[in-house]
Amino acid sequence: MKPIVIIDPGHGMGNRRAGRYDCGAVSTDGTSTEAEIVMNYANIIRDLLRSKKIPVVRTRIDAKDPAPVSQRARIARDYHGTIMISLHCNAANGKASGTETFYRGDKNRSMAVGLNLAVCRALGTVNRGPKTESDSQHGTLAVMNFQPCFLIELGFIDHSGDLTKMLDPLRRDACCEAIVNTILEA
Repeated sequence: MKPIVIIDPGHGMGNRRAGRYDCGAVSTDGTSTEAEIVMNYANIIRDLLRSKKIPVVRTRIDAKDPAPVSQRARIARDYHGTIMISLHCNAANGKASGTETFYRGDKNRSMAVGLNLAVCRALGTVNRGPKTESDSQHGTLAVMNFQPCFLIELGFIDHSGDLTKMLDPLRRDACCEAIVNTILEA
């Protein structure tokens, strides 16, 4: 049976408040936003999955598409998703770097490990490891009300090295392909 993959490019229009655009984290120089970076990744992942005839749904399709975070798990259920990948960029103090993947439940740990390793290898980022949802800064994550869901923090947008890697087209394409291959090998 083919998976139905739900891709959630984090943040965007109406994420937290109706009618308000949430750009997420912003690079130190102000030229890149989390919402834009992860939308680019989501579109490439969508195209790769479609080329393999795998059904894929995005929780938002562009910067104008309202997608409240509280409704993203419902979108995944409504489309009978079998796995959800939520894409994000981390931010801290400009010194932290690396990739981490959040998951819920022990049965999802091995997939989180695989996704995190795939992203780290493709982007060349530090492996901060898979972490449980409770390890997140929020304690609980609304998108994880759909299971299985894996929230991938690709890298730190406020770290110049991570940002350069996330924006590099060759690394980005390799990362998206690695995510797709990891999903399909599961």
